[in-house]
Amino acid sequence: MPTIARWLPLVLVLLLAASLRLYDISGVPTELSADELEFYNSAASFATTGHDVDGQRHLFFFSANPGRNPPIYSISEYPFAVLLGPSPFSLRLAAVIYGLLTVGLLFLLVRQMTQRDDVAVLAALFAAVAPIFVHFSRIAWQPACELPFLLGGLYGLSRGLAIGESGPVPAPLRVRWLIAGAIVLGLTAYTYMASWFYALLLGGALTGFSAIFAPSPRHRRAAVLAYALALIVAAPALYEIFIDPETADRTSRIATFRFGVTLPALRTFAANYVAHFGWSYLAVDGDPIPGTTWRYLNGMGAFYWWIVPLAVVGVVGSFTKIRSIVWRSWLWFWLLAYPLGGALTDEGAPNAPRTLAGAPVFCVFAAIGAVVLLDWARGRRPRWARVTATGAIAIALAAFVGASTLQFAAFYFTQYVHRASNAWDSGTAATFAIIRAHLAGRQTVCFSIRPAWYALSVYTRYYLRGEHVVVVPSIDRKVCKRSGAMVVTDTDDPPRDPRVHRIATILDVDGNGFAYVGVVRAGLEHP
Repeated sequence: MPTIARWLPLVLVLLLAASLRLYDISGVPTELSADELEFYNSAASFATTGHDVDGQRHLFFFSANPGRNPPIYSISEYPFAVLLGPSPFSLRLAAVIYGLLTVGLLFLLVRQMTQRDDVAVLAALFAAVAPIFVHFSRIAWQPACELPFLLGGLYGLSRGLAIGESGPVPAPLRVRWLIAGAIVLGLTAYTYMASWFYALLLGGALTGFSAIFAPSPRHRRAAVLAYALALIVAAPALYEIFIDPETADRTSRIATFRFGVTLPALRTFAANYVAHFGWSYLAVDGDPIPGTTWRYLNGMGAFYWWIVPLAVVGVVGSFTKIRSIVWRSWLWFWLLAYPLGGALTDEGAPNAPRTLAGAPVFCVFAAIGAVVLLDWARGRRPRWARVTATGAIAIALAAFVGASTLQFAAFYFTQYVHRASNAWDSGTAATFAIIRAHLAGRQTVCFSIRPAWYALSVYTRYYLRGEHVVVVPSIDRKVCKRSGAMVVTDTDDPPRDPRVHRIATILDVDGNGFAYVGVVRAGLEHP
């Protein structure tokens, strides 16, 4: 019974997390984006042909943008697509599972860090309901799988090295945990383009502090060897990112210091670094740059407003609530490293996905802050003051969590898809449904449409899979003038050829014109 009671709070937190991540997952975000489609296309191509959609066999998968994509999410989602059929639900289901793993692993990591279940449960609760973690657990995209590998690797290392468990006699090493943690941490580099940085930085800091304050030479050697193993596992991914020409060019092009450590670069770095601590980003609007980052997080803060003051209390309270100097030093290091994924790149800041690996630190500090207040209340005298203070803080905390989560859910599930419908290609699925319904033996579909599409082939591979059609990226070619050819254009620029018969006009989620679909009627061939 005590065991059940100990795990029941985490189970309830996971159920709450699952409800926020599964509800209407096919409709919010409104449709599969090009990124989501691209990952599935590559996985399906490898599974069915033995090579990527571009005919190559790389460790990282094809990208229509410069560079290539780390493969783990693509590999994870494909079995669900096979079992359930390709759809927004099946492609995003892996993201939900990774999101739940994130919540559970954060619980385990924080419990290892603080040796307290209450701090761990609160950290998991805050991660379960925070907008940034909910949002990135509902998208079939690389960041969805980053945190489980990162947190799992860090937890394995901490268990293996027995960090924070030393008493009068040093706790023994757990070699299996250490090896598993190092391997999982190294695999983090295969999840997202920014993940290698946080894996090596946070893993290096954890093993480094552990070696510095190691209770024995054996622990010190084990910490160094574990980090070396993580580097070995990550090495092929680092080669793809920094050496392979297809990806290395983008890696260097977006770097803040690509032209060296200059004064303008330092200013950019400082501005980007500070932006990630901004109140607007953390608690109000999220990513503020329309057309660049609105797909990531917009119209909601990364966290709720009360997380920030609680985290401030937790920063101060960490000196008393975290006894291990290794954990205390590392947690502060995590906070300072949090913005670096966005500060070391210059494509706009704050940048939610590139700093996602740092974001859980706010939940950890906020949980510590909440327990600092509760412990203070429990220490009041006389008894009536203790009961009153403890009850008031617990009720206020529950009210903040409940009200904020309901407010977020009301916005996210009803309004978010209308913030920028083109961000999620609203209208694409309906357009291709009309095309498929009217193919009827037609062999040519001509496109002249540029809403949010950045590579036509990404969409046609997914939506026209199994169809034997010729896709033409223009309506002006001769083949598009022949009888029976289907043409797809923007609604504000329909074909001027009088022989084109309109089949349908597609609207986006806001009721705006998205696509005109027509067919060239039988008759004289166009000259």
